[in-house]
Amino acid sequence: MSQIVALLWIIGIMSISINSLPVFNLNHLNIINDIAKNKTILTPYYRPTWIDINLSTVHSNVRLLKNYIGNKVHLMAVVKANAYGYGMVEIARAAVSAGATWLGVATLDEALAVRARLSQNIPILVLGYVAPEYLSVASRYNITVTGVSVEWIQEAARIVQQPFNFHLKIDTGLNRLGCKTIDEVRTVMTIISLNPNLNCTGIFTHFATSEDMQNKSYFHRQLASFYDFLDVIPNRTDKIIHCANSGATLYHPEKPFFDMVRLGKALMGPPNEALKYLIPFELQHTFSLHSILDVVKQLDANEKIGYGGEYMTTEKQWIGTVPIGYADGWHQQFKTSYVLVGGKRVPIVGRISMDQLTVALPQEYPVGTRVTFIGRQGNETIIADEIAQKANQPRSEVFSSLSNRLPRVYIQDGSVISIRNLILES
Repeated sequence: MSQIVALLWIIGIMSISINSLPVFNLNHLNIINDIAKNKTILTPYYRPTWIDINLSTVHSNVRLLKNYIGNKVHLMAVVKANAYGYGMVEIARAAVSAGATWLGVATLDEALAVRARLSQNIPILVLGYVAPEYLSVASRYNITVTGVSVEWIQEAARIVQQPFNFHLKIDTGLNRLGCKTIDEVRTVMTIISLNPNLNCTGIFTHFATSEDMQNKSYFHRQLASFYDFLDVIPNRTDKIIHCANSGATLYHPEKPFFDMVRLGKALMGPPNEALKYLIPFELQHTFSLHSILDVVKQLDANEKIGYGGEYMTTEKQWIGTVPIGYADGWHQQFKTSYVLVGGKRVPIVGRISMDQLTVALPQEYPVGTRVTFIGRQGNETIIADEIAQKANQPRSEVFSSLSNRLPRVYIQDGSVISIRNLILES
């Protein structure tokens, strides 16, 4: 029955504007074949705004990265914050299938969600804080946590009744989590030696400026500090040592890989578009964001558009309304950016509303015409770095702020394999 409903939904979507190219979901026509051949049950979505994520590209990127770091170095796929908005479980599966040997998350909740859906054997590290009273949960589900301070270690030693694994965080200059001095590390090592429940299986730090190629001094200072800390770690060869994020892995000739690198942004494409010339191989973008024109109208001169009347037409002008807004993660800061309609760049005009926005069109377009916010149409491409630069934000903020109202459509080998509509799934 659910397959019939899905088919009816797809046919209905296809009929929106089959004569106006490109139209909503036209590239997803093979869903019908997927259902017929594989009996795939796909979650529908009823608002024509969605994200395409190419898992084949993620797989290819991970293979390239794994080849670059070598077989002796672990690759941790960092999938925190719903894998930067791409989908935590889906990206984790793709990365592991391509050679990732660890997964990194920010919270114990994220770790439990991944553990419930992936192999029990894949190691998972919680990179953020876990309260000591919940370490029994981490231990039960074979999840490694981060030792964030001397006080945390002392409290864990006092209350934990069963063994648990942790990686000790060293603060070499980011000044967030971690032991700040060598004396603190020595204190931690002493506590560990007296308590068999505290199993320190790794040591790591995190860089603050790994993508600053104009001034590398702080990066070098942090790296040198990390070496100093490692000198006081007993049985260091029994532990996984790691410090390199995507920037440190790809942009620095020192290649501070140690035993493992932690890669998040690099799984999904070049971490920094301006620095991709430093990467000796080509990482592909995996993400695109689309909607449609749902209303198209011609306005006279001197008509105001949107809340506050911030935009006024100066002549007769075609205007298109698009069903996406700041509640979807397309924030007010993005209103100076462009979108693609009919293979051309067109500006967003007026204030971005909660659920919709308006664009200025060079001509009349049929309702149902595709609008691309990130991705390619014809010879034009808009990448997330462009949006981030105009909004003065890191690219990861653009992706991770895209809300659960936007369905994620997962594509592999040219076919849609799943659709996650978290609104309907909740």
